[in-house]
Amino acid sequence: MNLPTPASNRPIFQRLHLRRWFAQGLLISLPIGLTIYVVLWIGSWIDSFFDGPIRAIFHVNIPGLGILLTLLTILGVGILASHVLTAWIFERLNALLARIPVLHSLYSTIQETVGLLFGGNDRGFRSAVLLRQGGDMGYIIGLVTRDDLSELPHLPEDCIAVFIPMSYGIGGFTCIVPRDRVIPLPDLSPQQALRFAMAGGVGGAKNRVTGHPDAAATPRKE
Repeated sequence: MNLPTPASNRPIFQRLHLRRWFAQGLLISLPIGLTIYVVLWIGSWIDSFFDGPIRAIFHVNIPGLGILLTLLTILGVGILASHVLTAWIFERLNALLARIPVLHSLYSTIQETVGLLFGGNDRGFRSAVLLRQGGDMGYIIGLVTRDDLSELPHLPEDCIAVFIPMSYGIGGFTCIVPRDRVIPLPDLSPQQALRFAMAGGVGGAKNRVTGHPDAAATPRKE
């Protein structure tokens, strides 16, 4: 019969809970360290991008000046785009990019994504829904982009278009599904749903999906 090992005879790393403390420290320090590393890496890249012009003007390397110039440039663009006398410049630029076939697709995708994440721009996405998968596969969070597809031929009646965003990336795919396959999420805005999906479901209370599987499907158009 094996008797329990007395606490005094256990290895010191077990008595001092070193394994648990190390795991706890890793869970706390690793995200902080990686975040600081990424921020410093981005800052270093921005500084190196402006290194040539800064040296040409000031004849000296000033750490952090590139980041400051970037922030001031973004602020200046925002001020100019908000002014009625200069907003036409950016409208012309948007129109020019819209005429370039390949560049237009990339630009419009980035523009819509950035607008949703940072600008509160819900244009193009009508509502957030859960899309039922077949069998026991559960649900996928999606965004309704079109609730009337009557102009498309060879489709069953009462279908809608649902955009499915990808987690931890920019992109996704569009599904055309019957209206009764989706569950509305009235308490979740399209912006919150996009953040929830792109973050893989990681987030605070504002990003939680509050729909219920027994909820009714999106209302039919009258």
